[in-house]
Amino acid sequence: MGEKFFNKIELFLFDMDGLLFDTETIYVEYGREVAKEKGYTITKDIVGKTTGVTNDKARMLFKEALGQDFPYDEMMGTVKNYILEKALKGEVPLKLGALELLEFLEKNNKQMILATSSDLHMAEALTEGKDVKKYFSHLITAEDVVHGKPDPEVFLISAKKAGASPEKTVVFEDSFNGIRAAHAAGTFPIMVPDKLKPTDEILKLLYKKFDNLLEVLDYFKGKQ
Repeated sequence: MGEKFFNKIELFLFDMDGLLFDTETIYVEYGREVAKEKGYTITKDIVGKTTGVTNDKARMLFKEALGQDFPYDEMMGTVKNYILEKALKGEVPLKLGALELLEFLEKNNKQMILATSSDLHMAEALTEGKDVKKYFSHLITAEDVVHGKPDPEVFLISAKKAGASPEKTVVFEDSFNGIRAAHAAGTFPIMVPDKLKPTDEILKLLYKKFDNLLEVLDYFKGKQ
């Protein structure tokens, strides 16, 4: 079944943070440290609400939760600089199965696009740092959209760039907002959870859920 499904798909869209790269761990753990130094506590609820959204949306949500005086831009600037430094050195790890899946899709002449809420500078640093930028025909980033996830704009723009219909597009996501956006775009949402387990609401929106990208690869090869 997985192999038959794979053959009909023309475009594969990859989220970046938490799906392709293990950046969410750094964002959350280092972000909590920076916030704690300033007297704030970042809860699991805040992490869940802000994962996969644009920077502007995250700023609004953080200030709603922690107060309008919360120094969001200062904190995120510190965290992003830390991650960027590691990314440029190739020190941010790929998620399990990421490279194997990218190689498999390339071997089968499938088009891939990176569709992320992060900015272009970060996307280029991460993908070039691990030498995976070559797999993507386009990098669609925060600069390319007006409305961030859960709005489907980033995925609709990606499909248009590729000349593919959403009905023949798979979206790989780890965040709730990313899944909501993929579903709203009319694509096939495949979730590989990172920090958050899918709720009943999210499960209803999925085509499939896998524990890691190696399992996705096995499914496409007809091993599941």
